[in-house]
Amino acid sequence: MRGQDFYTPLVLPASIRQFDSEAGHLGTGGPGRNGYLRVILEDDTGGRTVIREQFSEAPMYLQRALYHDLHCPGMAYLYVMSTSGGILQGDRHRMDITLRKDAMAHITTQGATRIYGMNANWAAQTINVRLESGAYLEFVPDQIIPYRNSRFHQGVDLNVHDSAVLVCSEMLAPGRVAMGESFGYDVCHLRTAAQNQSGIRRFLDVSNIEPAVQGLESSGVMGKYDMVGSVYILAPGRDVKELEGIIHSRISQDAENEGGVSRMRDDAGLLVRILGSRASGVRDLVLGITADVRRTCRGAPFPDLRKN
Repeated sequence: MRGQDFYTPLVLPASIRQFDSEAGHLGTGGPGRNGYLRVILEDDTGGRTVIREQFSEAPMYLQRALYHDLHCPGMAYLYVMSTSGGILQGDRHRMDITLRKDAMAHITTQGATRIYGMNANWAAQTINVRLESGAYLEFVPDQIIPYRNSRFHQGVDLNVHDSAVLVCSEMLAPGRVAMGESFGYDVCHLRTAAQNQSGIRRFLDVSNIEPAVQGLESSGVMGKYDMVGSVYILAPGRDVKELEGIIHSRISQDAENEGGVSRMRDDAGLLVRILGSRASGVRDLVLGITADVRRTCRGAPFPDLRKN
């Protein structure tokens, strides 16, 4: 199945829909704009997670699986890449990620997701993640950077088995601060939802940020900070209870960032929200929380990840 409907969210918020009638851009969707990536990972019965199926359409593609973790030698490390360097007006991107029974992986991006400025229409990215029983996934992309006059919609749908473990993070920057573009974008709408294998809703988290019409610097919103991060953790209840205290302690000892952790209903998982002033500082805290999850749920330390 291909075409615009395949990449366009089923329900568009009014903040995005208001730009839908504009014309004059170089086509919505289509070759080079409908980026697509599908990957299915599975355990090879020998303890190593391998790519069983992979398909991509430009500008998206996936680097081959790497195995460089001495403490989790069977874990696949994957990097999502783009030949375009960012997301442009009219782009409709989609990722479908599936981990079959007992598969384990760490998936990240080659760098920040840059949302370029727009004079017409909007851009969207859809991410679907499915974890079968016993699977373990750390999905930790780098930050989203919305440029001035950009309009972006991201929808993340998670289907996670009750016995699986997922760490899914999201980091939003204010824009190209060095270029004087702090909070210069039109709208950034982020929606993340999760359910288990039986279709039971685990959580729904929606953020609609319109800097021109919202007082982002007011108390109770962003205050003195301009970076916001979210970490969604889905795990068996016994691990959730232990992780809540561990993560709360980590956040309270962080002198640079502010944050909080909330337990989901039925002890299905945790939601962590972070406010910070530096992308690197928020990322360090996100990776620290990811390390807490791996240590608690897998009994293994987290490696030192380097991208340069």
